[in-house]
Amino acid sequence: MTDDNVTTENKENEVGEVQTEQNEGEPAGKEKKSKAKKIKSPLIKKPSFFSAFSLKQIDELVGVDIGTTSIKICTLKSIKNALTIKNIIRKTYEQDLISDGHIVDIEFVAQELKQLFSDNKIKSKNVACALSSYSVITKKINMPFLEESALEKTVDAEVENVIPFPMKDIYYSHYVMGVDPEKENTVNVQIVAVKKEIVDGYMAAFNMAGLHLQILDVDVFAVTNLVEMIYSPKDFSAVAVDIGASVTNIAILKGENIEFTREILMGGKYLTGQIEKTTKLPYKEAEEKKIKSDSDVIYLFEDFIFNIASEISKTVKFYLATKPKESIEMIYLTGGSSLVQGLKEKITEDTGVAVEVINPFLILKEDESKIRMYEEFKEFMAVPLYLSTRVTDLT
Repeated sequence: MTDDNVTTENKENEVGEVQTEQNEGEPAGKEKKSKAKKIKSPLIKKPSFFSAFSLKQIDELVGVDIGTTSIKICTLKSIKNALTIKNIIRKTYEQDLISDGHIVDIEFVAQELKQLFSDNKIKSKNVACALSSYSVITKKINMPFLEESALEKTVDAEVENVIPFPMKDIYYSHYVMGVDPEKENTVNVQIVAVKKEIVDGYMAAFNMAGLHLQILDVDVFAVTNLVEMIYSPKDFSAVAVDIGASVTNIAILKGENIEFTREILMGGKYLTGQIEKTTKLPYKEAEEKKIKSDSDVIYLFEDFIFNIASEISKTVKFYLATKPKESIEMIYLTGGSSLVQGLKEKITEDTGVAVEVINPFLILKEDESKIRMYEEFKEFMAVPLYLSTRVTDLT
């Protein structure tokens, strides 16, 4: 069953549909079964799994974030070289849309996407989406300086050694992180891989919805890139935490590089379930009590807050123990469950580090009063908003 509470923001002067052709990510049956599919990326800061080759210029990209129990959509438009909001949409569901990285019901998600685009008069069919980092494998390897062609071949050979799945079952990409500060004449390369069946499921859902999937990114990359773009933490390490419905992603970044990542299999759905179980209320009403921090259920928050804050603190301490010369001076939170009352304060208490909730709308060149209009969306829109900015990678 769906929740009929769909919140949208629409603007005028929408751009017409852009027709494109895709030559990456075709169904597995069209590939050579003996090899993994390498998905090429445009010039970006961190890896993207899928980037289509377009015969026509794309001037609008719709960011779509399919979460465990929600779909979030954001479209930006550029006016006089400044980004402004065109669409903000969020729809929640009682049933799971994603499980273990897979789309649970491809036909249902496709129909929902089609309906959301239609109801909100979104004309552009070009979309960017993000996989859950829980379903993605990343490995950092150290390599000597090589010409681009030689680097490609070497990475291809390394993938088979570092990814624990048969080559014929994965898509993969890589990103040159830069010179290794501790080893002369070498570079660090990040390899990113995902099972084909997961990517093919996303491709099928968007195709069935009549949409063109131009970029398939990873949620943790989207969040850390956004932190870098807005807050520019360069002289110290920072932690980005995305608290979703089922998974909490933790990433430690320094400058442009992600130094460490971790996933905790706990999110806001756990707390909603505790409220539902204790109060005997239906899921939707339990979710509302969580969001409003109703006094009669606030005591149930303690376990959730303790576990999330404790795991973040353990991650920070582990990182600092392995890199004693580093310091962490800021923790950035996002995700719907970052709204839980008392969580921010408990994280600060446990880690001794200042905590700030990411405001993705600070990336926009708009006055403060306009940004405040979107205050209720800020915890939910980091990923789809960032994805929409990636239109510049396709032009």
